[in-house]
Amino acid sequence: MISLPSPAALLSSVADSQVGARALGVTRTMVACAAVAKALLSVPYFLELEAQRLALPLLPLPEVPWVLVVLLWTAGGVLLLFGAAVPLSAGLVAACAWYTLFLDERTYSNHLFLLALLATLLTASGGGSVRAGRDARVPGATAFLLMTQVSTMYAFAGIAKINASFFAGEVFVRSVGTDAALISFAPERFPALLLTAGALGAVCLELFLAVGLWFRATRRWAFLGGVLLHTMFLLTMSRPLLLLCFALLSWSAYPLFASWRPARQGVPGETSRFSS
Repeated sequence: MISLPSPAALLSSVADSQVGARALGVTRTMVACAAVAKALLSVPYFLELEAQRLALPLLPLPEVPWVLVVLLWTAGGVLLLFGAAVPLSAGLVAACAWYTLFLDERTYSNHLFLLALLATLLTASGGGSVRAGRDARVPGATAFLLMTQVSTMYAFAGIAKINASFFAGEVFVRSVGTDAALISFAPERFPALLLTAGALGAVCLELFLAVGLWFRATRRWAFLGGVLLHTMFLLTMSRPLLLLCFALLSWSAYPLFASWRPARQGVPGETSRFSS
């Protein structure tokens, strides 16, 4: 008879887990690059808010000059890129992202929400180091939360697409292959069956990523599928720079999945091969 570990034992295995310092450093670097890009790409939205004074705040926030927000955001991203004062630099990025997120309905985006969440978690991560040795390990509890966030994102994205409109290909017709995309085409000319097959494939792929990234047997295919998915977004949808930021944020957790190890139950300081 198989005995399942208790919730306390599971929490302990996560709390005492470890992750490669280099993998965490790569994650931090990718989030930092996305943060700097998002800071610069936010400028047109701030200019739009300044030109159109109609306020649509999601939360009542104090008014801060947008130039200062962008400068602090960029500075935090650059410092985070070099691993300098990670709690402070990641905290700056997180604070600016959260502020922009709730400032106005026109500045909200799911991609910005993901950046705010990942930057917030990075404040407690230690940051790792891309120059660390291959065997260098650091505490992995925060890495687990970063992985869980990206996995949850894929799960919700897949579940949200399970509706008649998406399976009918209506979203493809509206959003894919537009004139603003790097590759422009007319999906409405495709057979309806092909659009439905593409929609079903997208849902299955995102749900597969939510689970497949966690296990060695499926991780290689999940990595390949994740790269393919975000590359298709970049090539076939409008605003490729914003989608590149989204890809960096999503991919940032991939090295953690390959490196994270939960602690062995009853053996402090030792890790299991669960995620190897």
